[in-house]
Amino acid sequence: MRSRRRRPQISRAVVGILTAALLCAASVGPAQAAANDRGLKLSALSFSPSTVDATAEGATATLDWTVTDGNAGAATVSGDVYIRQITAGGSAVGPAYDISYSLQPDGSTMTSSVSGNAQSSTYSYDFNVPQYAAEPSATWAVVRVTASDDRGKTLTVGKGRLSEFASTVTAEELVDSAGPTYERVSVPPDQPTYLYNAAKPVTVEYSIEVADPESGFYKGEITVAGPGGQTASGKLRVVSTGDGSTSCGPHGGGWGSNDIVCSVSVTIPAGAAAGTWAVSRIRLTDNAGNTSVHRNLNLAPVQVTQNGTLQASDFSITPKAVNNWSAPQKLSITMQPNGVRQGLASATVWTDTGCGGSVTQAPVISADGTITVTATMFQTYDKECTITGIALVDGAGDVAAYGSYFDGPDLNLVVTQIPDTTPPVATSASLSFTTVAASALPRNVELTADVTSFAGVNGYSLTIYDSTGDPVGGGYGGLFAVTDGTVQIVAGLSQGLAPGVYTIGFTLTDSGGLHAQYGYPNDVGSPAPSGPLQITVTDS
Repeated sequence: MRSRRRRPQISRAVVGILTAALLCAASVGPAQAAANDRGLKLSALSFSPSTVDATAEGATATLDWTVTDGNAGAATVSGDVYIRQITAGGSAVGPAYDISYSLQPDGSTMTSSVSGNAQSSTYSYDFNVPQYAAEPSATWAVVRVTASDDRGKTLTVGKGRLSEFASTVTAEELVDSAGPTYERVSVPPDQPTYLYNAAKPVTVEYSIEVADPESGFYKGEITVAGPGGQTASGKLRVVSTGDGSTSCGPHGGGWGSNDIVCSVSVTIPAGAAAGTWAVSRIRLTDNAGNTSVHRNLNLAPVQVTQNGTLQASDFSITPKAVNNWSAPQKLSITMQPNGVRQGLASATVWTDTGCGGSVTQAPVISADGTITVTATMFQTYDKECTITGIALVDGAGDVAAYGSYFDGPDLNLVVTQIPDTTPPVATSASLSFTTVAASALPRNVELTADVTSFAGVNGYSLTIYDSTGDPVGGGYGGLFAVTDGTVQIVAGLSQGLAPGVYTIGFTLTDSGGLHAQYGYPNDVGSPAPSGPLQITVTDS
């Protein structure tokens, strides 16, 4: 049988010592640190001074804080401090100011000074206390502090623990009693003003400039109204970022919020009433809590359609393939409009970046009931042109919108570039002179060549060889594309060329990158089309 192993005995005295040590380790007072269970701690934070007079612009209160990290292997610490106006009842007013900090500042952080290491780092920031508030006395408080290190540890300290620190500054303020105003409302120029919502909702982005010269703009809402009293709305808000800039929507922002351009999206539901939808109401709130409401507006109209009254069908495009290597090409788009009332007012074509659309005013309906509008495929580098949208408007104001540009089905109207498969051809070539005295050098020689090219000759190179086949000069350059005509090429004969016979070879390059070579020694390329191109340098 196996003998039993006796368990070791721990004396009561040792147990008491261990228990006391554990209790001491667990009894860290709130005034000592705000911490998580992973080693990061906010060990100090205070405003100085704790009261300021902000009625004169430029009052500041310095915020100092210290972050410690129990992980000896940590090398970096960074985070954010958020300051916000707090009412006597504890409610927040206006946005939070985001102050980013880092032990290794990278140019985007905002702290004015940093000291220490990752295990204990101290930061300082001069908070510019706003001059305006809703009351003559306002309290600004640190409402949240975050921290993280390079070992994956994080810390978030909220208002409850922050109250243990000197985390507020009280300011004498000027009173802002007026709400914000708007300067303009518009639809960005790259966004369609015709919207097809038969199968799914459509989103309109608006740009709005808001001014509040005192406390600054904070947030708002715009309402868009359509036929039959239907409405849709979208909200906007100024956000202070960690580098001191402000944003207001995905395509808005600036520095500060006293005069800022915001972008706001409004989604109009699928199947919502066809017709004109326009901004009818704007509600704006500033940082002091003042709200202004602007009603009975009719701004930035867009047209919503399900292609119910005015319609079009039988879309086609010609030609299907073009040679746009050397010049832009016109494209013709034909369609059959139906349900037209009071004639067609306009037809607009949108394309991808490979070509350009058009607007045709009062397009004429031909005897077969069709209309034809145009697009342009640009020169050389565009291999494909896709018609992405077509919109028709009739005299009664009805709208029909087709294509992916309006989130509708693709029109499948695509034109491609004809490939360049044939190199250019020189049918003749001659030199401006064939004899020159060595004493007359340096001197330029001009080569004239008659060429034909599918893609157009747009580049050249020319090399001058001595009697042994070694290059002794030449030149290269670009040309305006020539498909059928004459090109002139210039190269220099340098001073010091010995008397003798020199041969010239040249290369023509077209817009598609194909090339043809003529007159080079050692049977490279083709012979010069009008016989050898040679210059004799004499000694007299």
